[in-house]
Amino acid sequence: MRKSLFSFTAVAMLFVAGTSVRADAIPWGYSATDTTIFNSNNPIKSSSIKMTGASGVASGNSGIIIYNLTSASTAGENAPDSFSSVPFNLAVTLSDIKATATTAAKSASAKSTGVVNFSGLVSASGVTTKSLFPGANSWNSPSTTSVTLGADDVGWRKYTVTLSSITPPGEPGGNPGSIQAIVEITPADGPGGNGETPPPPAPEPASLVLAGLGLPLILLVRRRLKKAQGEVNVA
Repeated sequence: MRKSLFSFTAVAMLFVAGTSVRADAIPWGYSATDTTIFNSNNPIKSSSIKMTGASGVASGNSGIIIYNLTSASTAGENAPDSFSSVPFNLAVTLSDIKATATTAAKSASAKSTGVVNFSGLVSASGVTTKSLFPGANSWNSPSTTSVTLGADDVGWRKYTVTLSSITPPGEPGGNPGSIQAIVEITPADGPGGNGETPPPPAPEPASLVLAGLGLPLILLVRRRLKKAQGEVNVA
């Protein structure tokens, strides 16, 4: 009897815990703006590195590729191009999907999207139609920045974006490079900074069903315990 009761209760608790984890996941979106830089050794712009912004949807803390990097060149082997600390700027728009769903009419201070910006320097040499030798890449802006998004009725969240790595592109027509970032989400105050705790996220339908089943489950457990105790006393 005790073994059966324990098994039934354990399964129920695991089911509730699993649903709770899913309910806590925060959905959000991202979209990065394209940008292109050109060689610095002449004004002809015969070589370029294109940073193509990625877009997508993620849930909770996540690592993402925000840019894909490809190279192109018309320079010949006898007169290769070069990139000498060529500056670039990146803009990534983050979207709080829960805030977007509420619409500004429900919350005058709602902020469903925000932009984070980064800037850096790229170097490369020996750039031709068939080659590219990558040089040192660096950031001249902080590699971590954040934006607070949300609404009064669904809560506010701080999105912290950290650039984790940059892989230079290969030769023109070769393998692309990439810029990767890690996005972490934490609860935050609203624009007024009043320190109030954001309201908890609305429970998913499965959570509501489980909440309704909670009381009958407790009553069933108590009845089985009393029955088991009665059997022990009779014995």
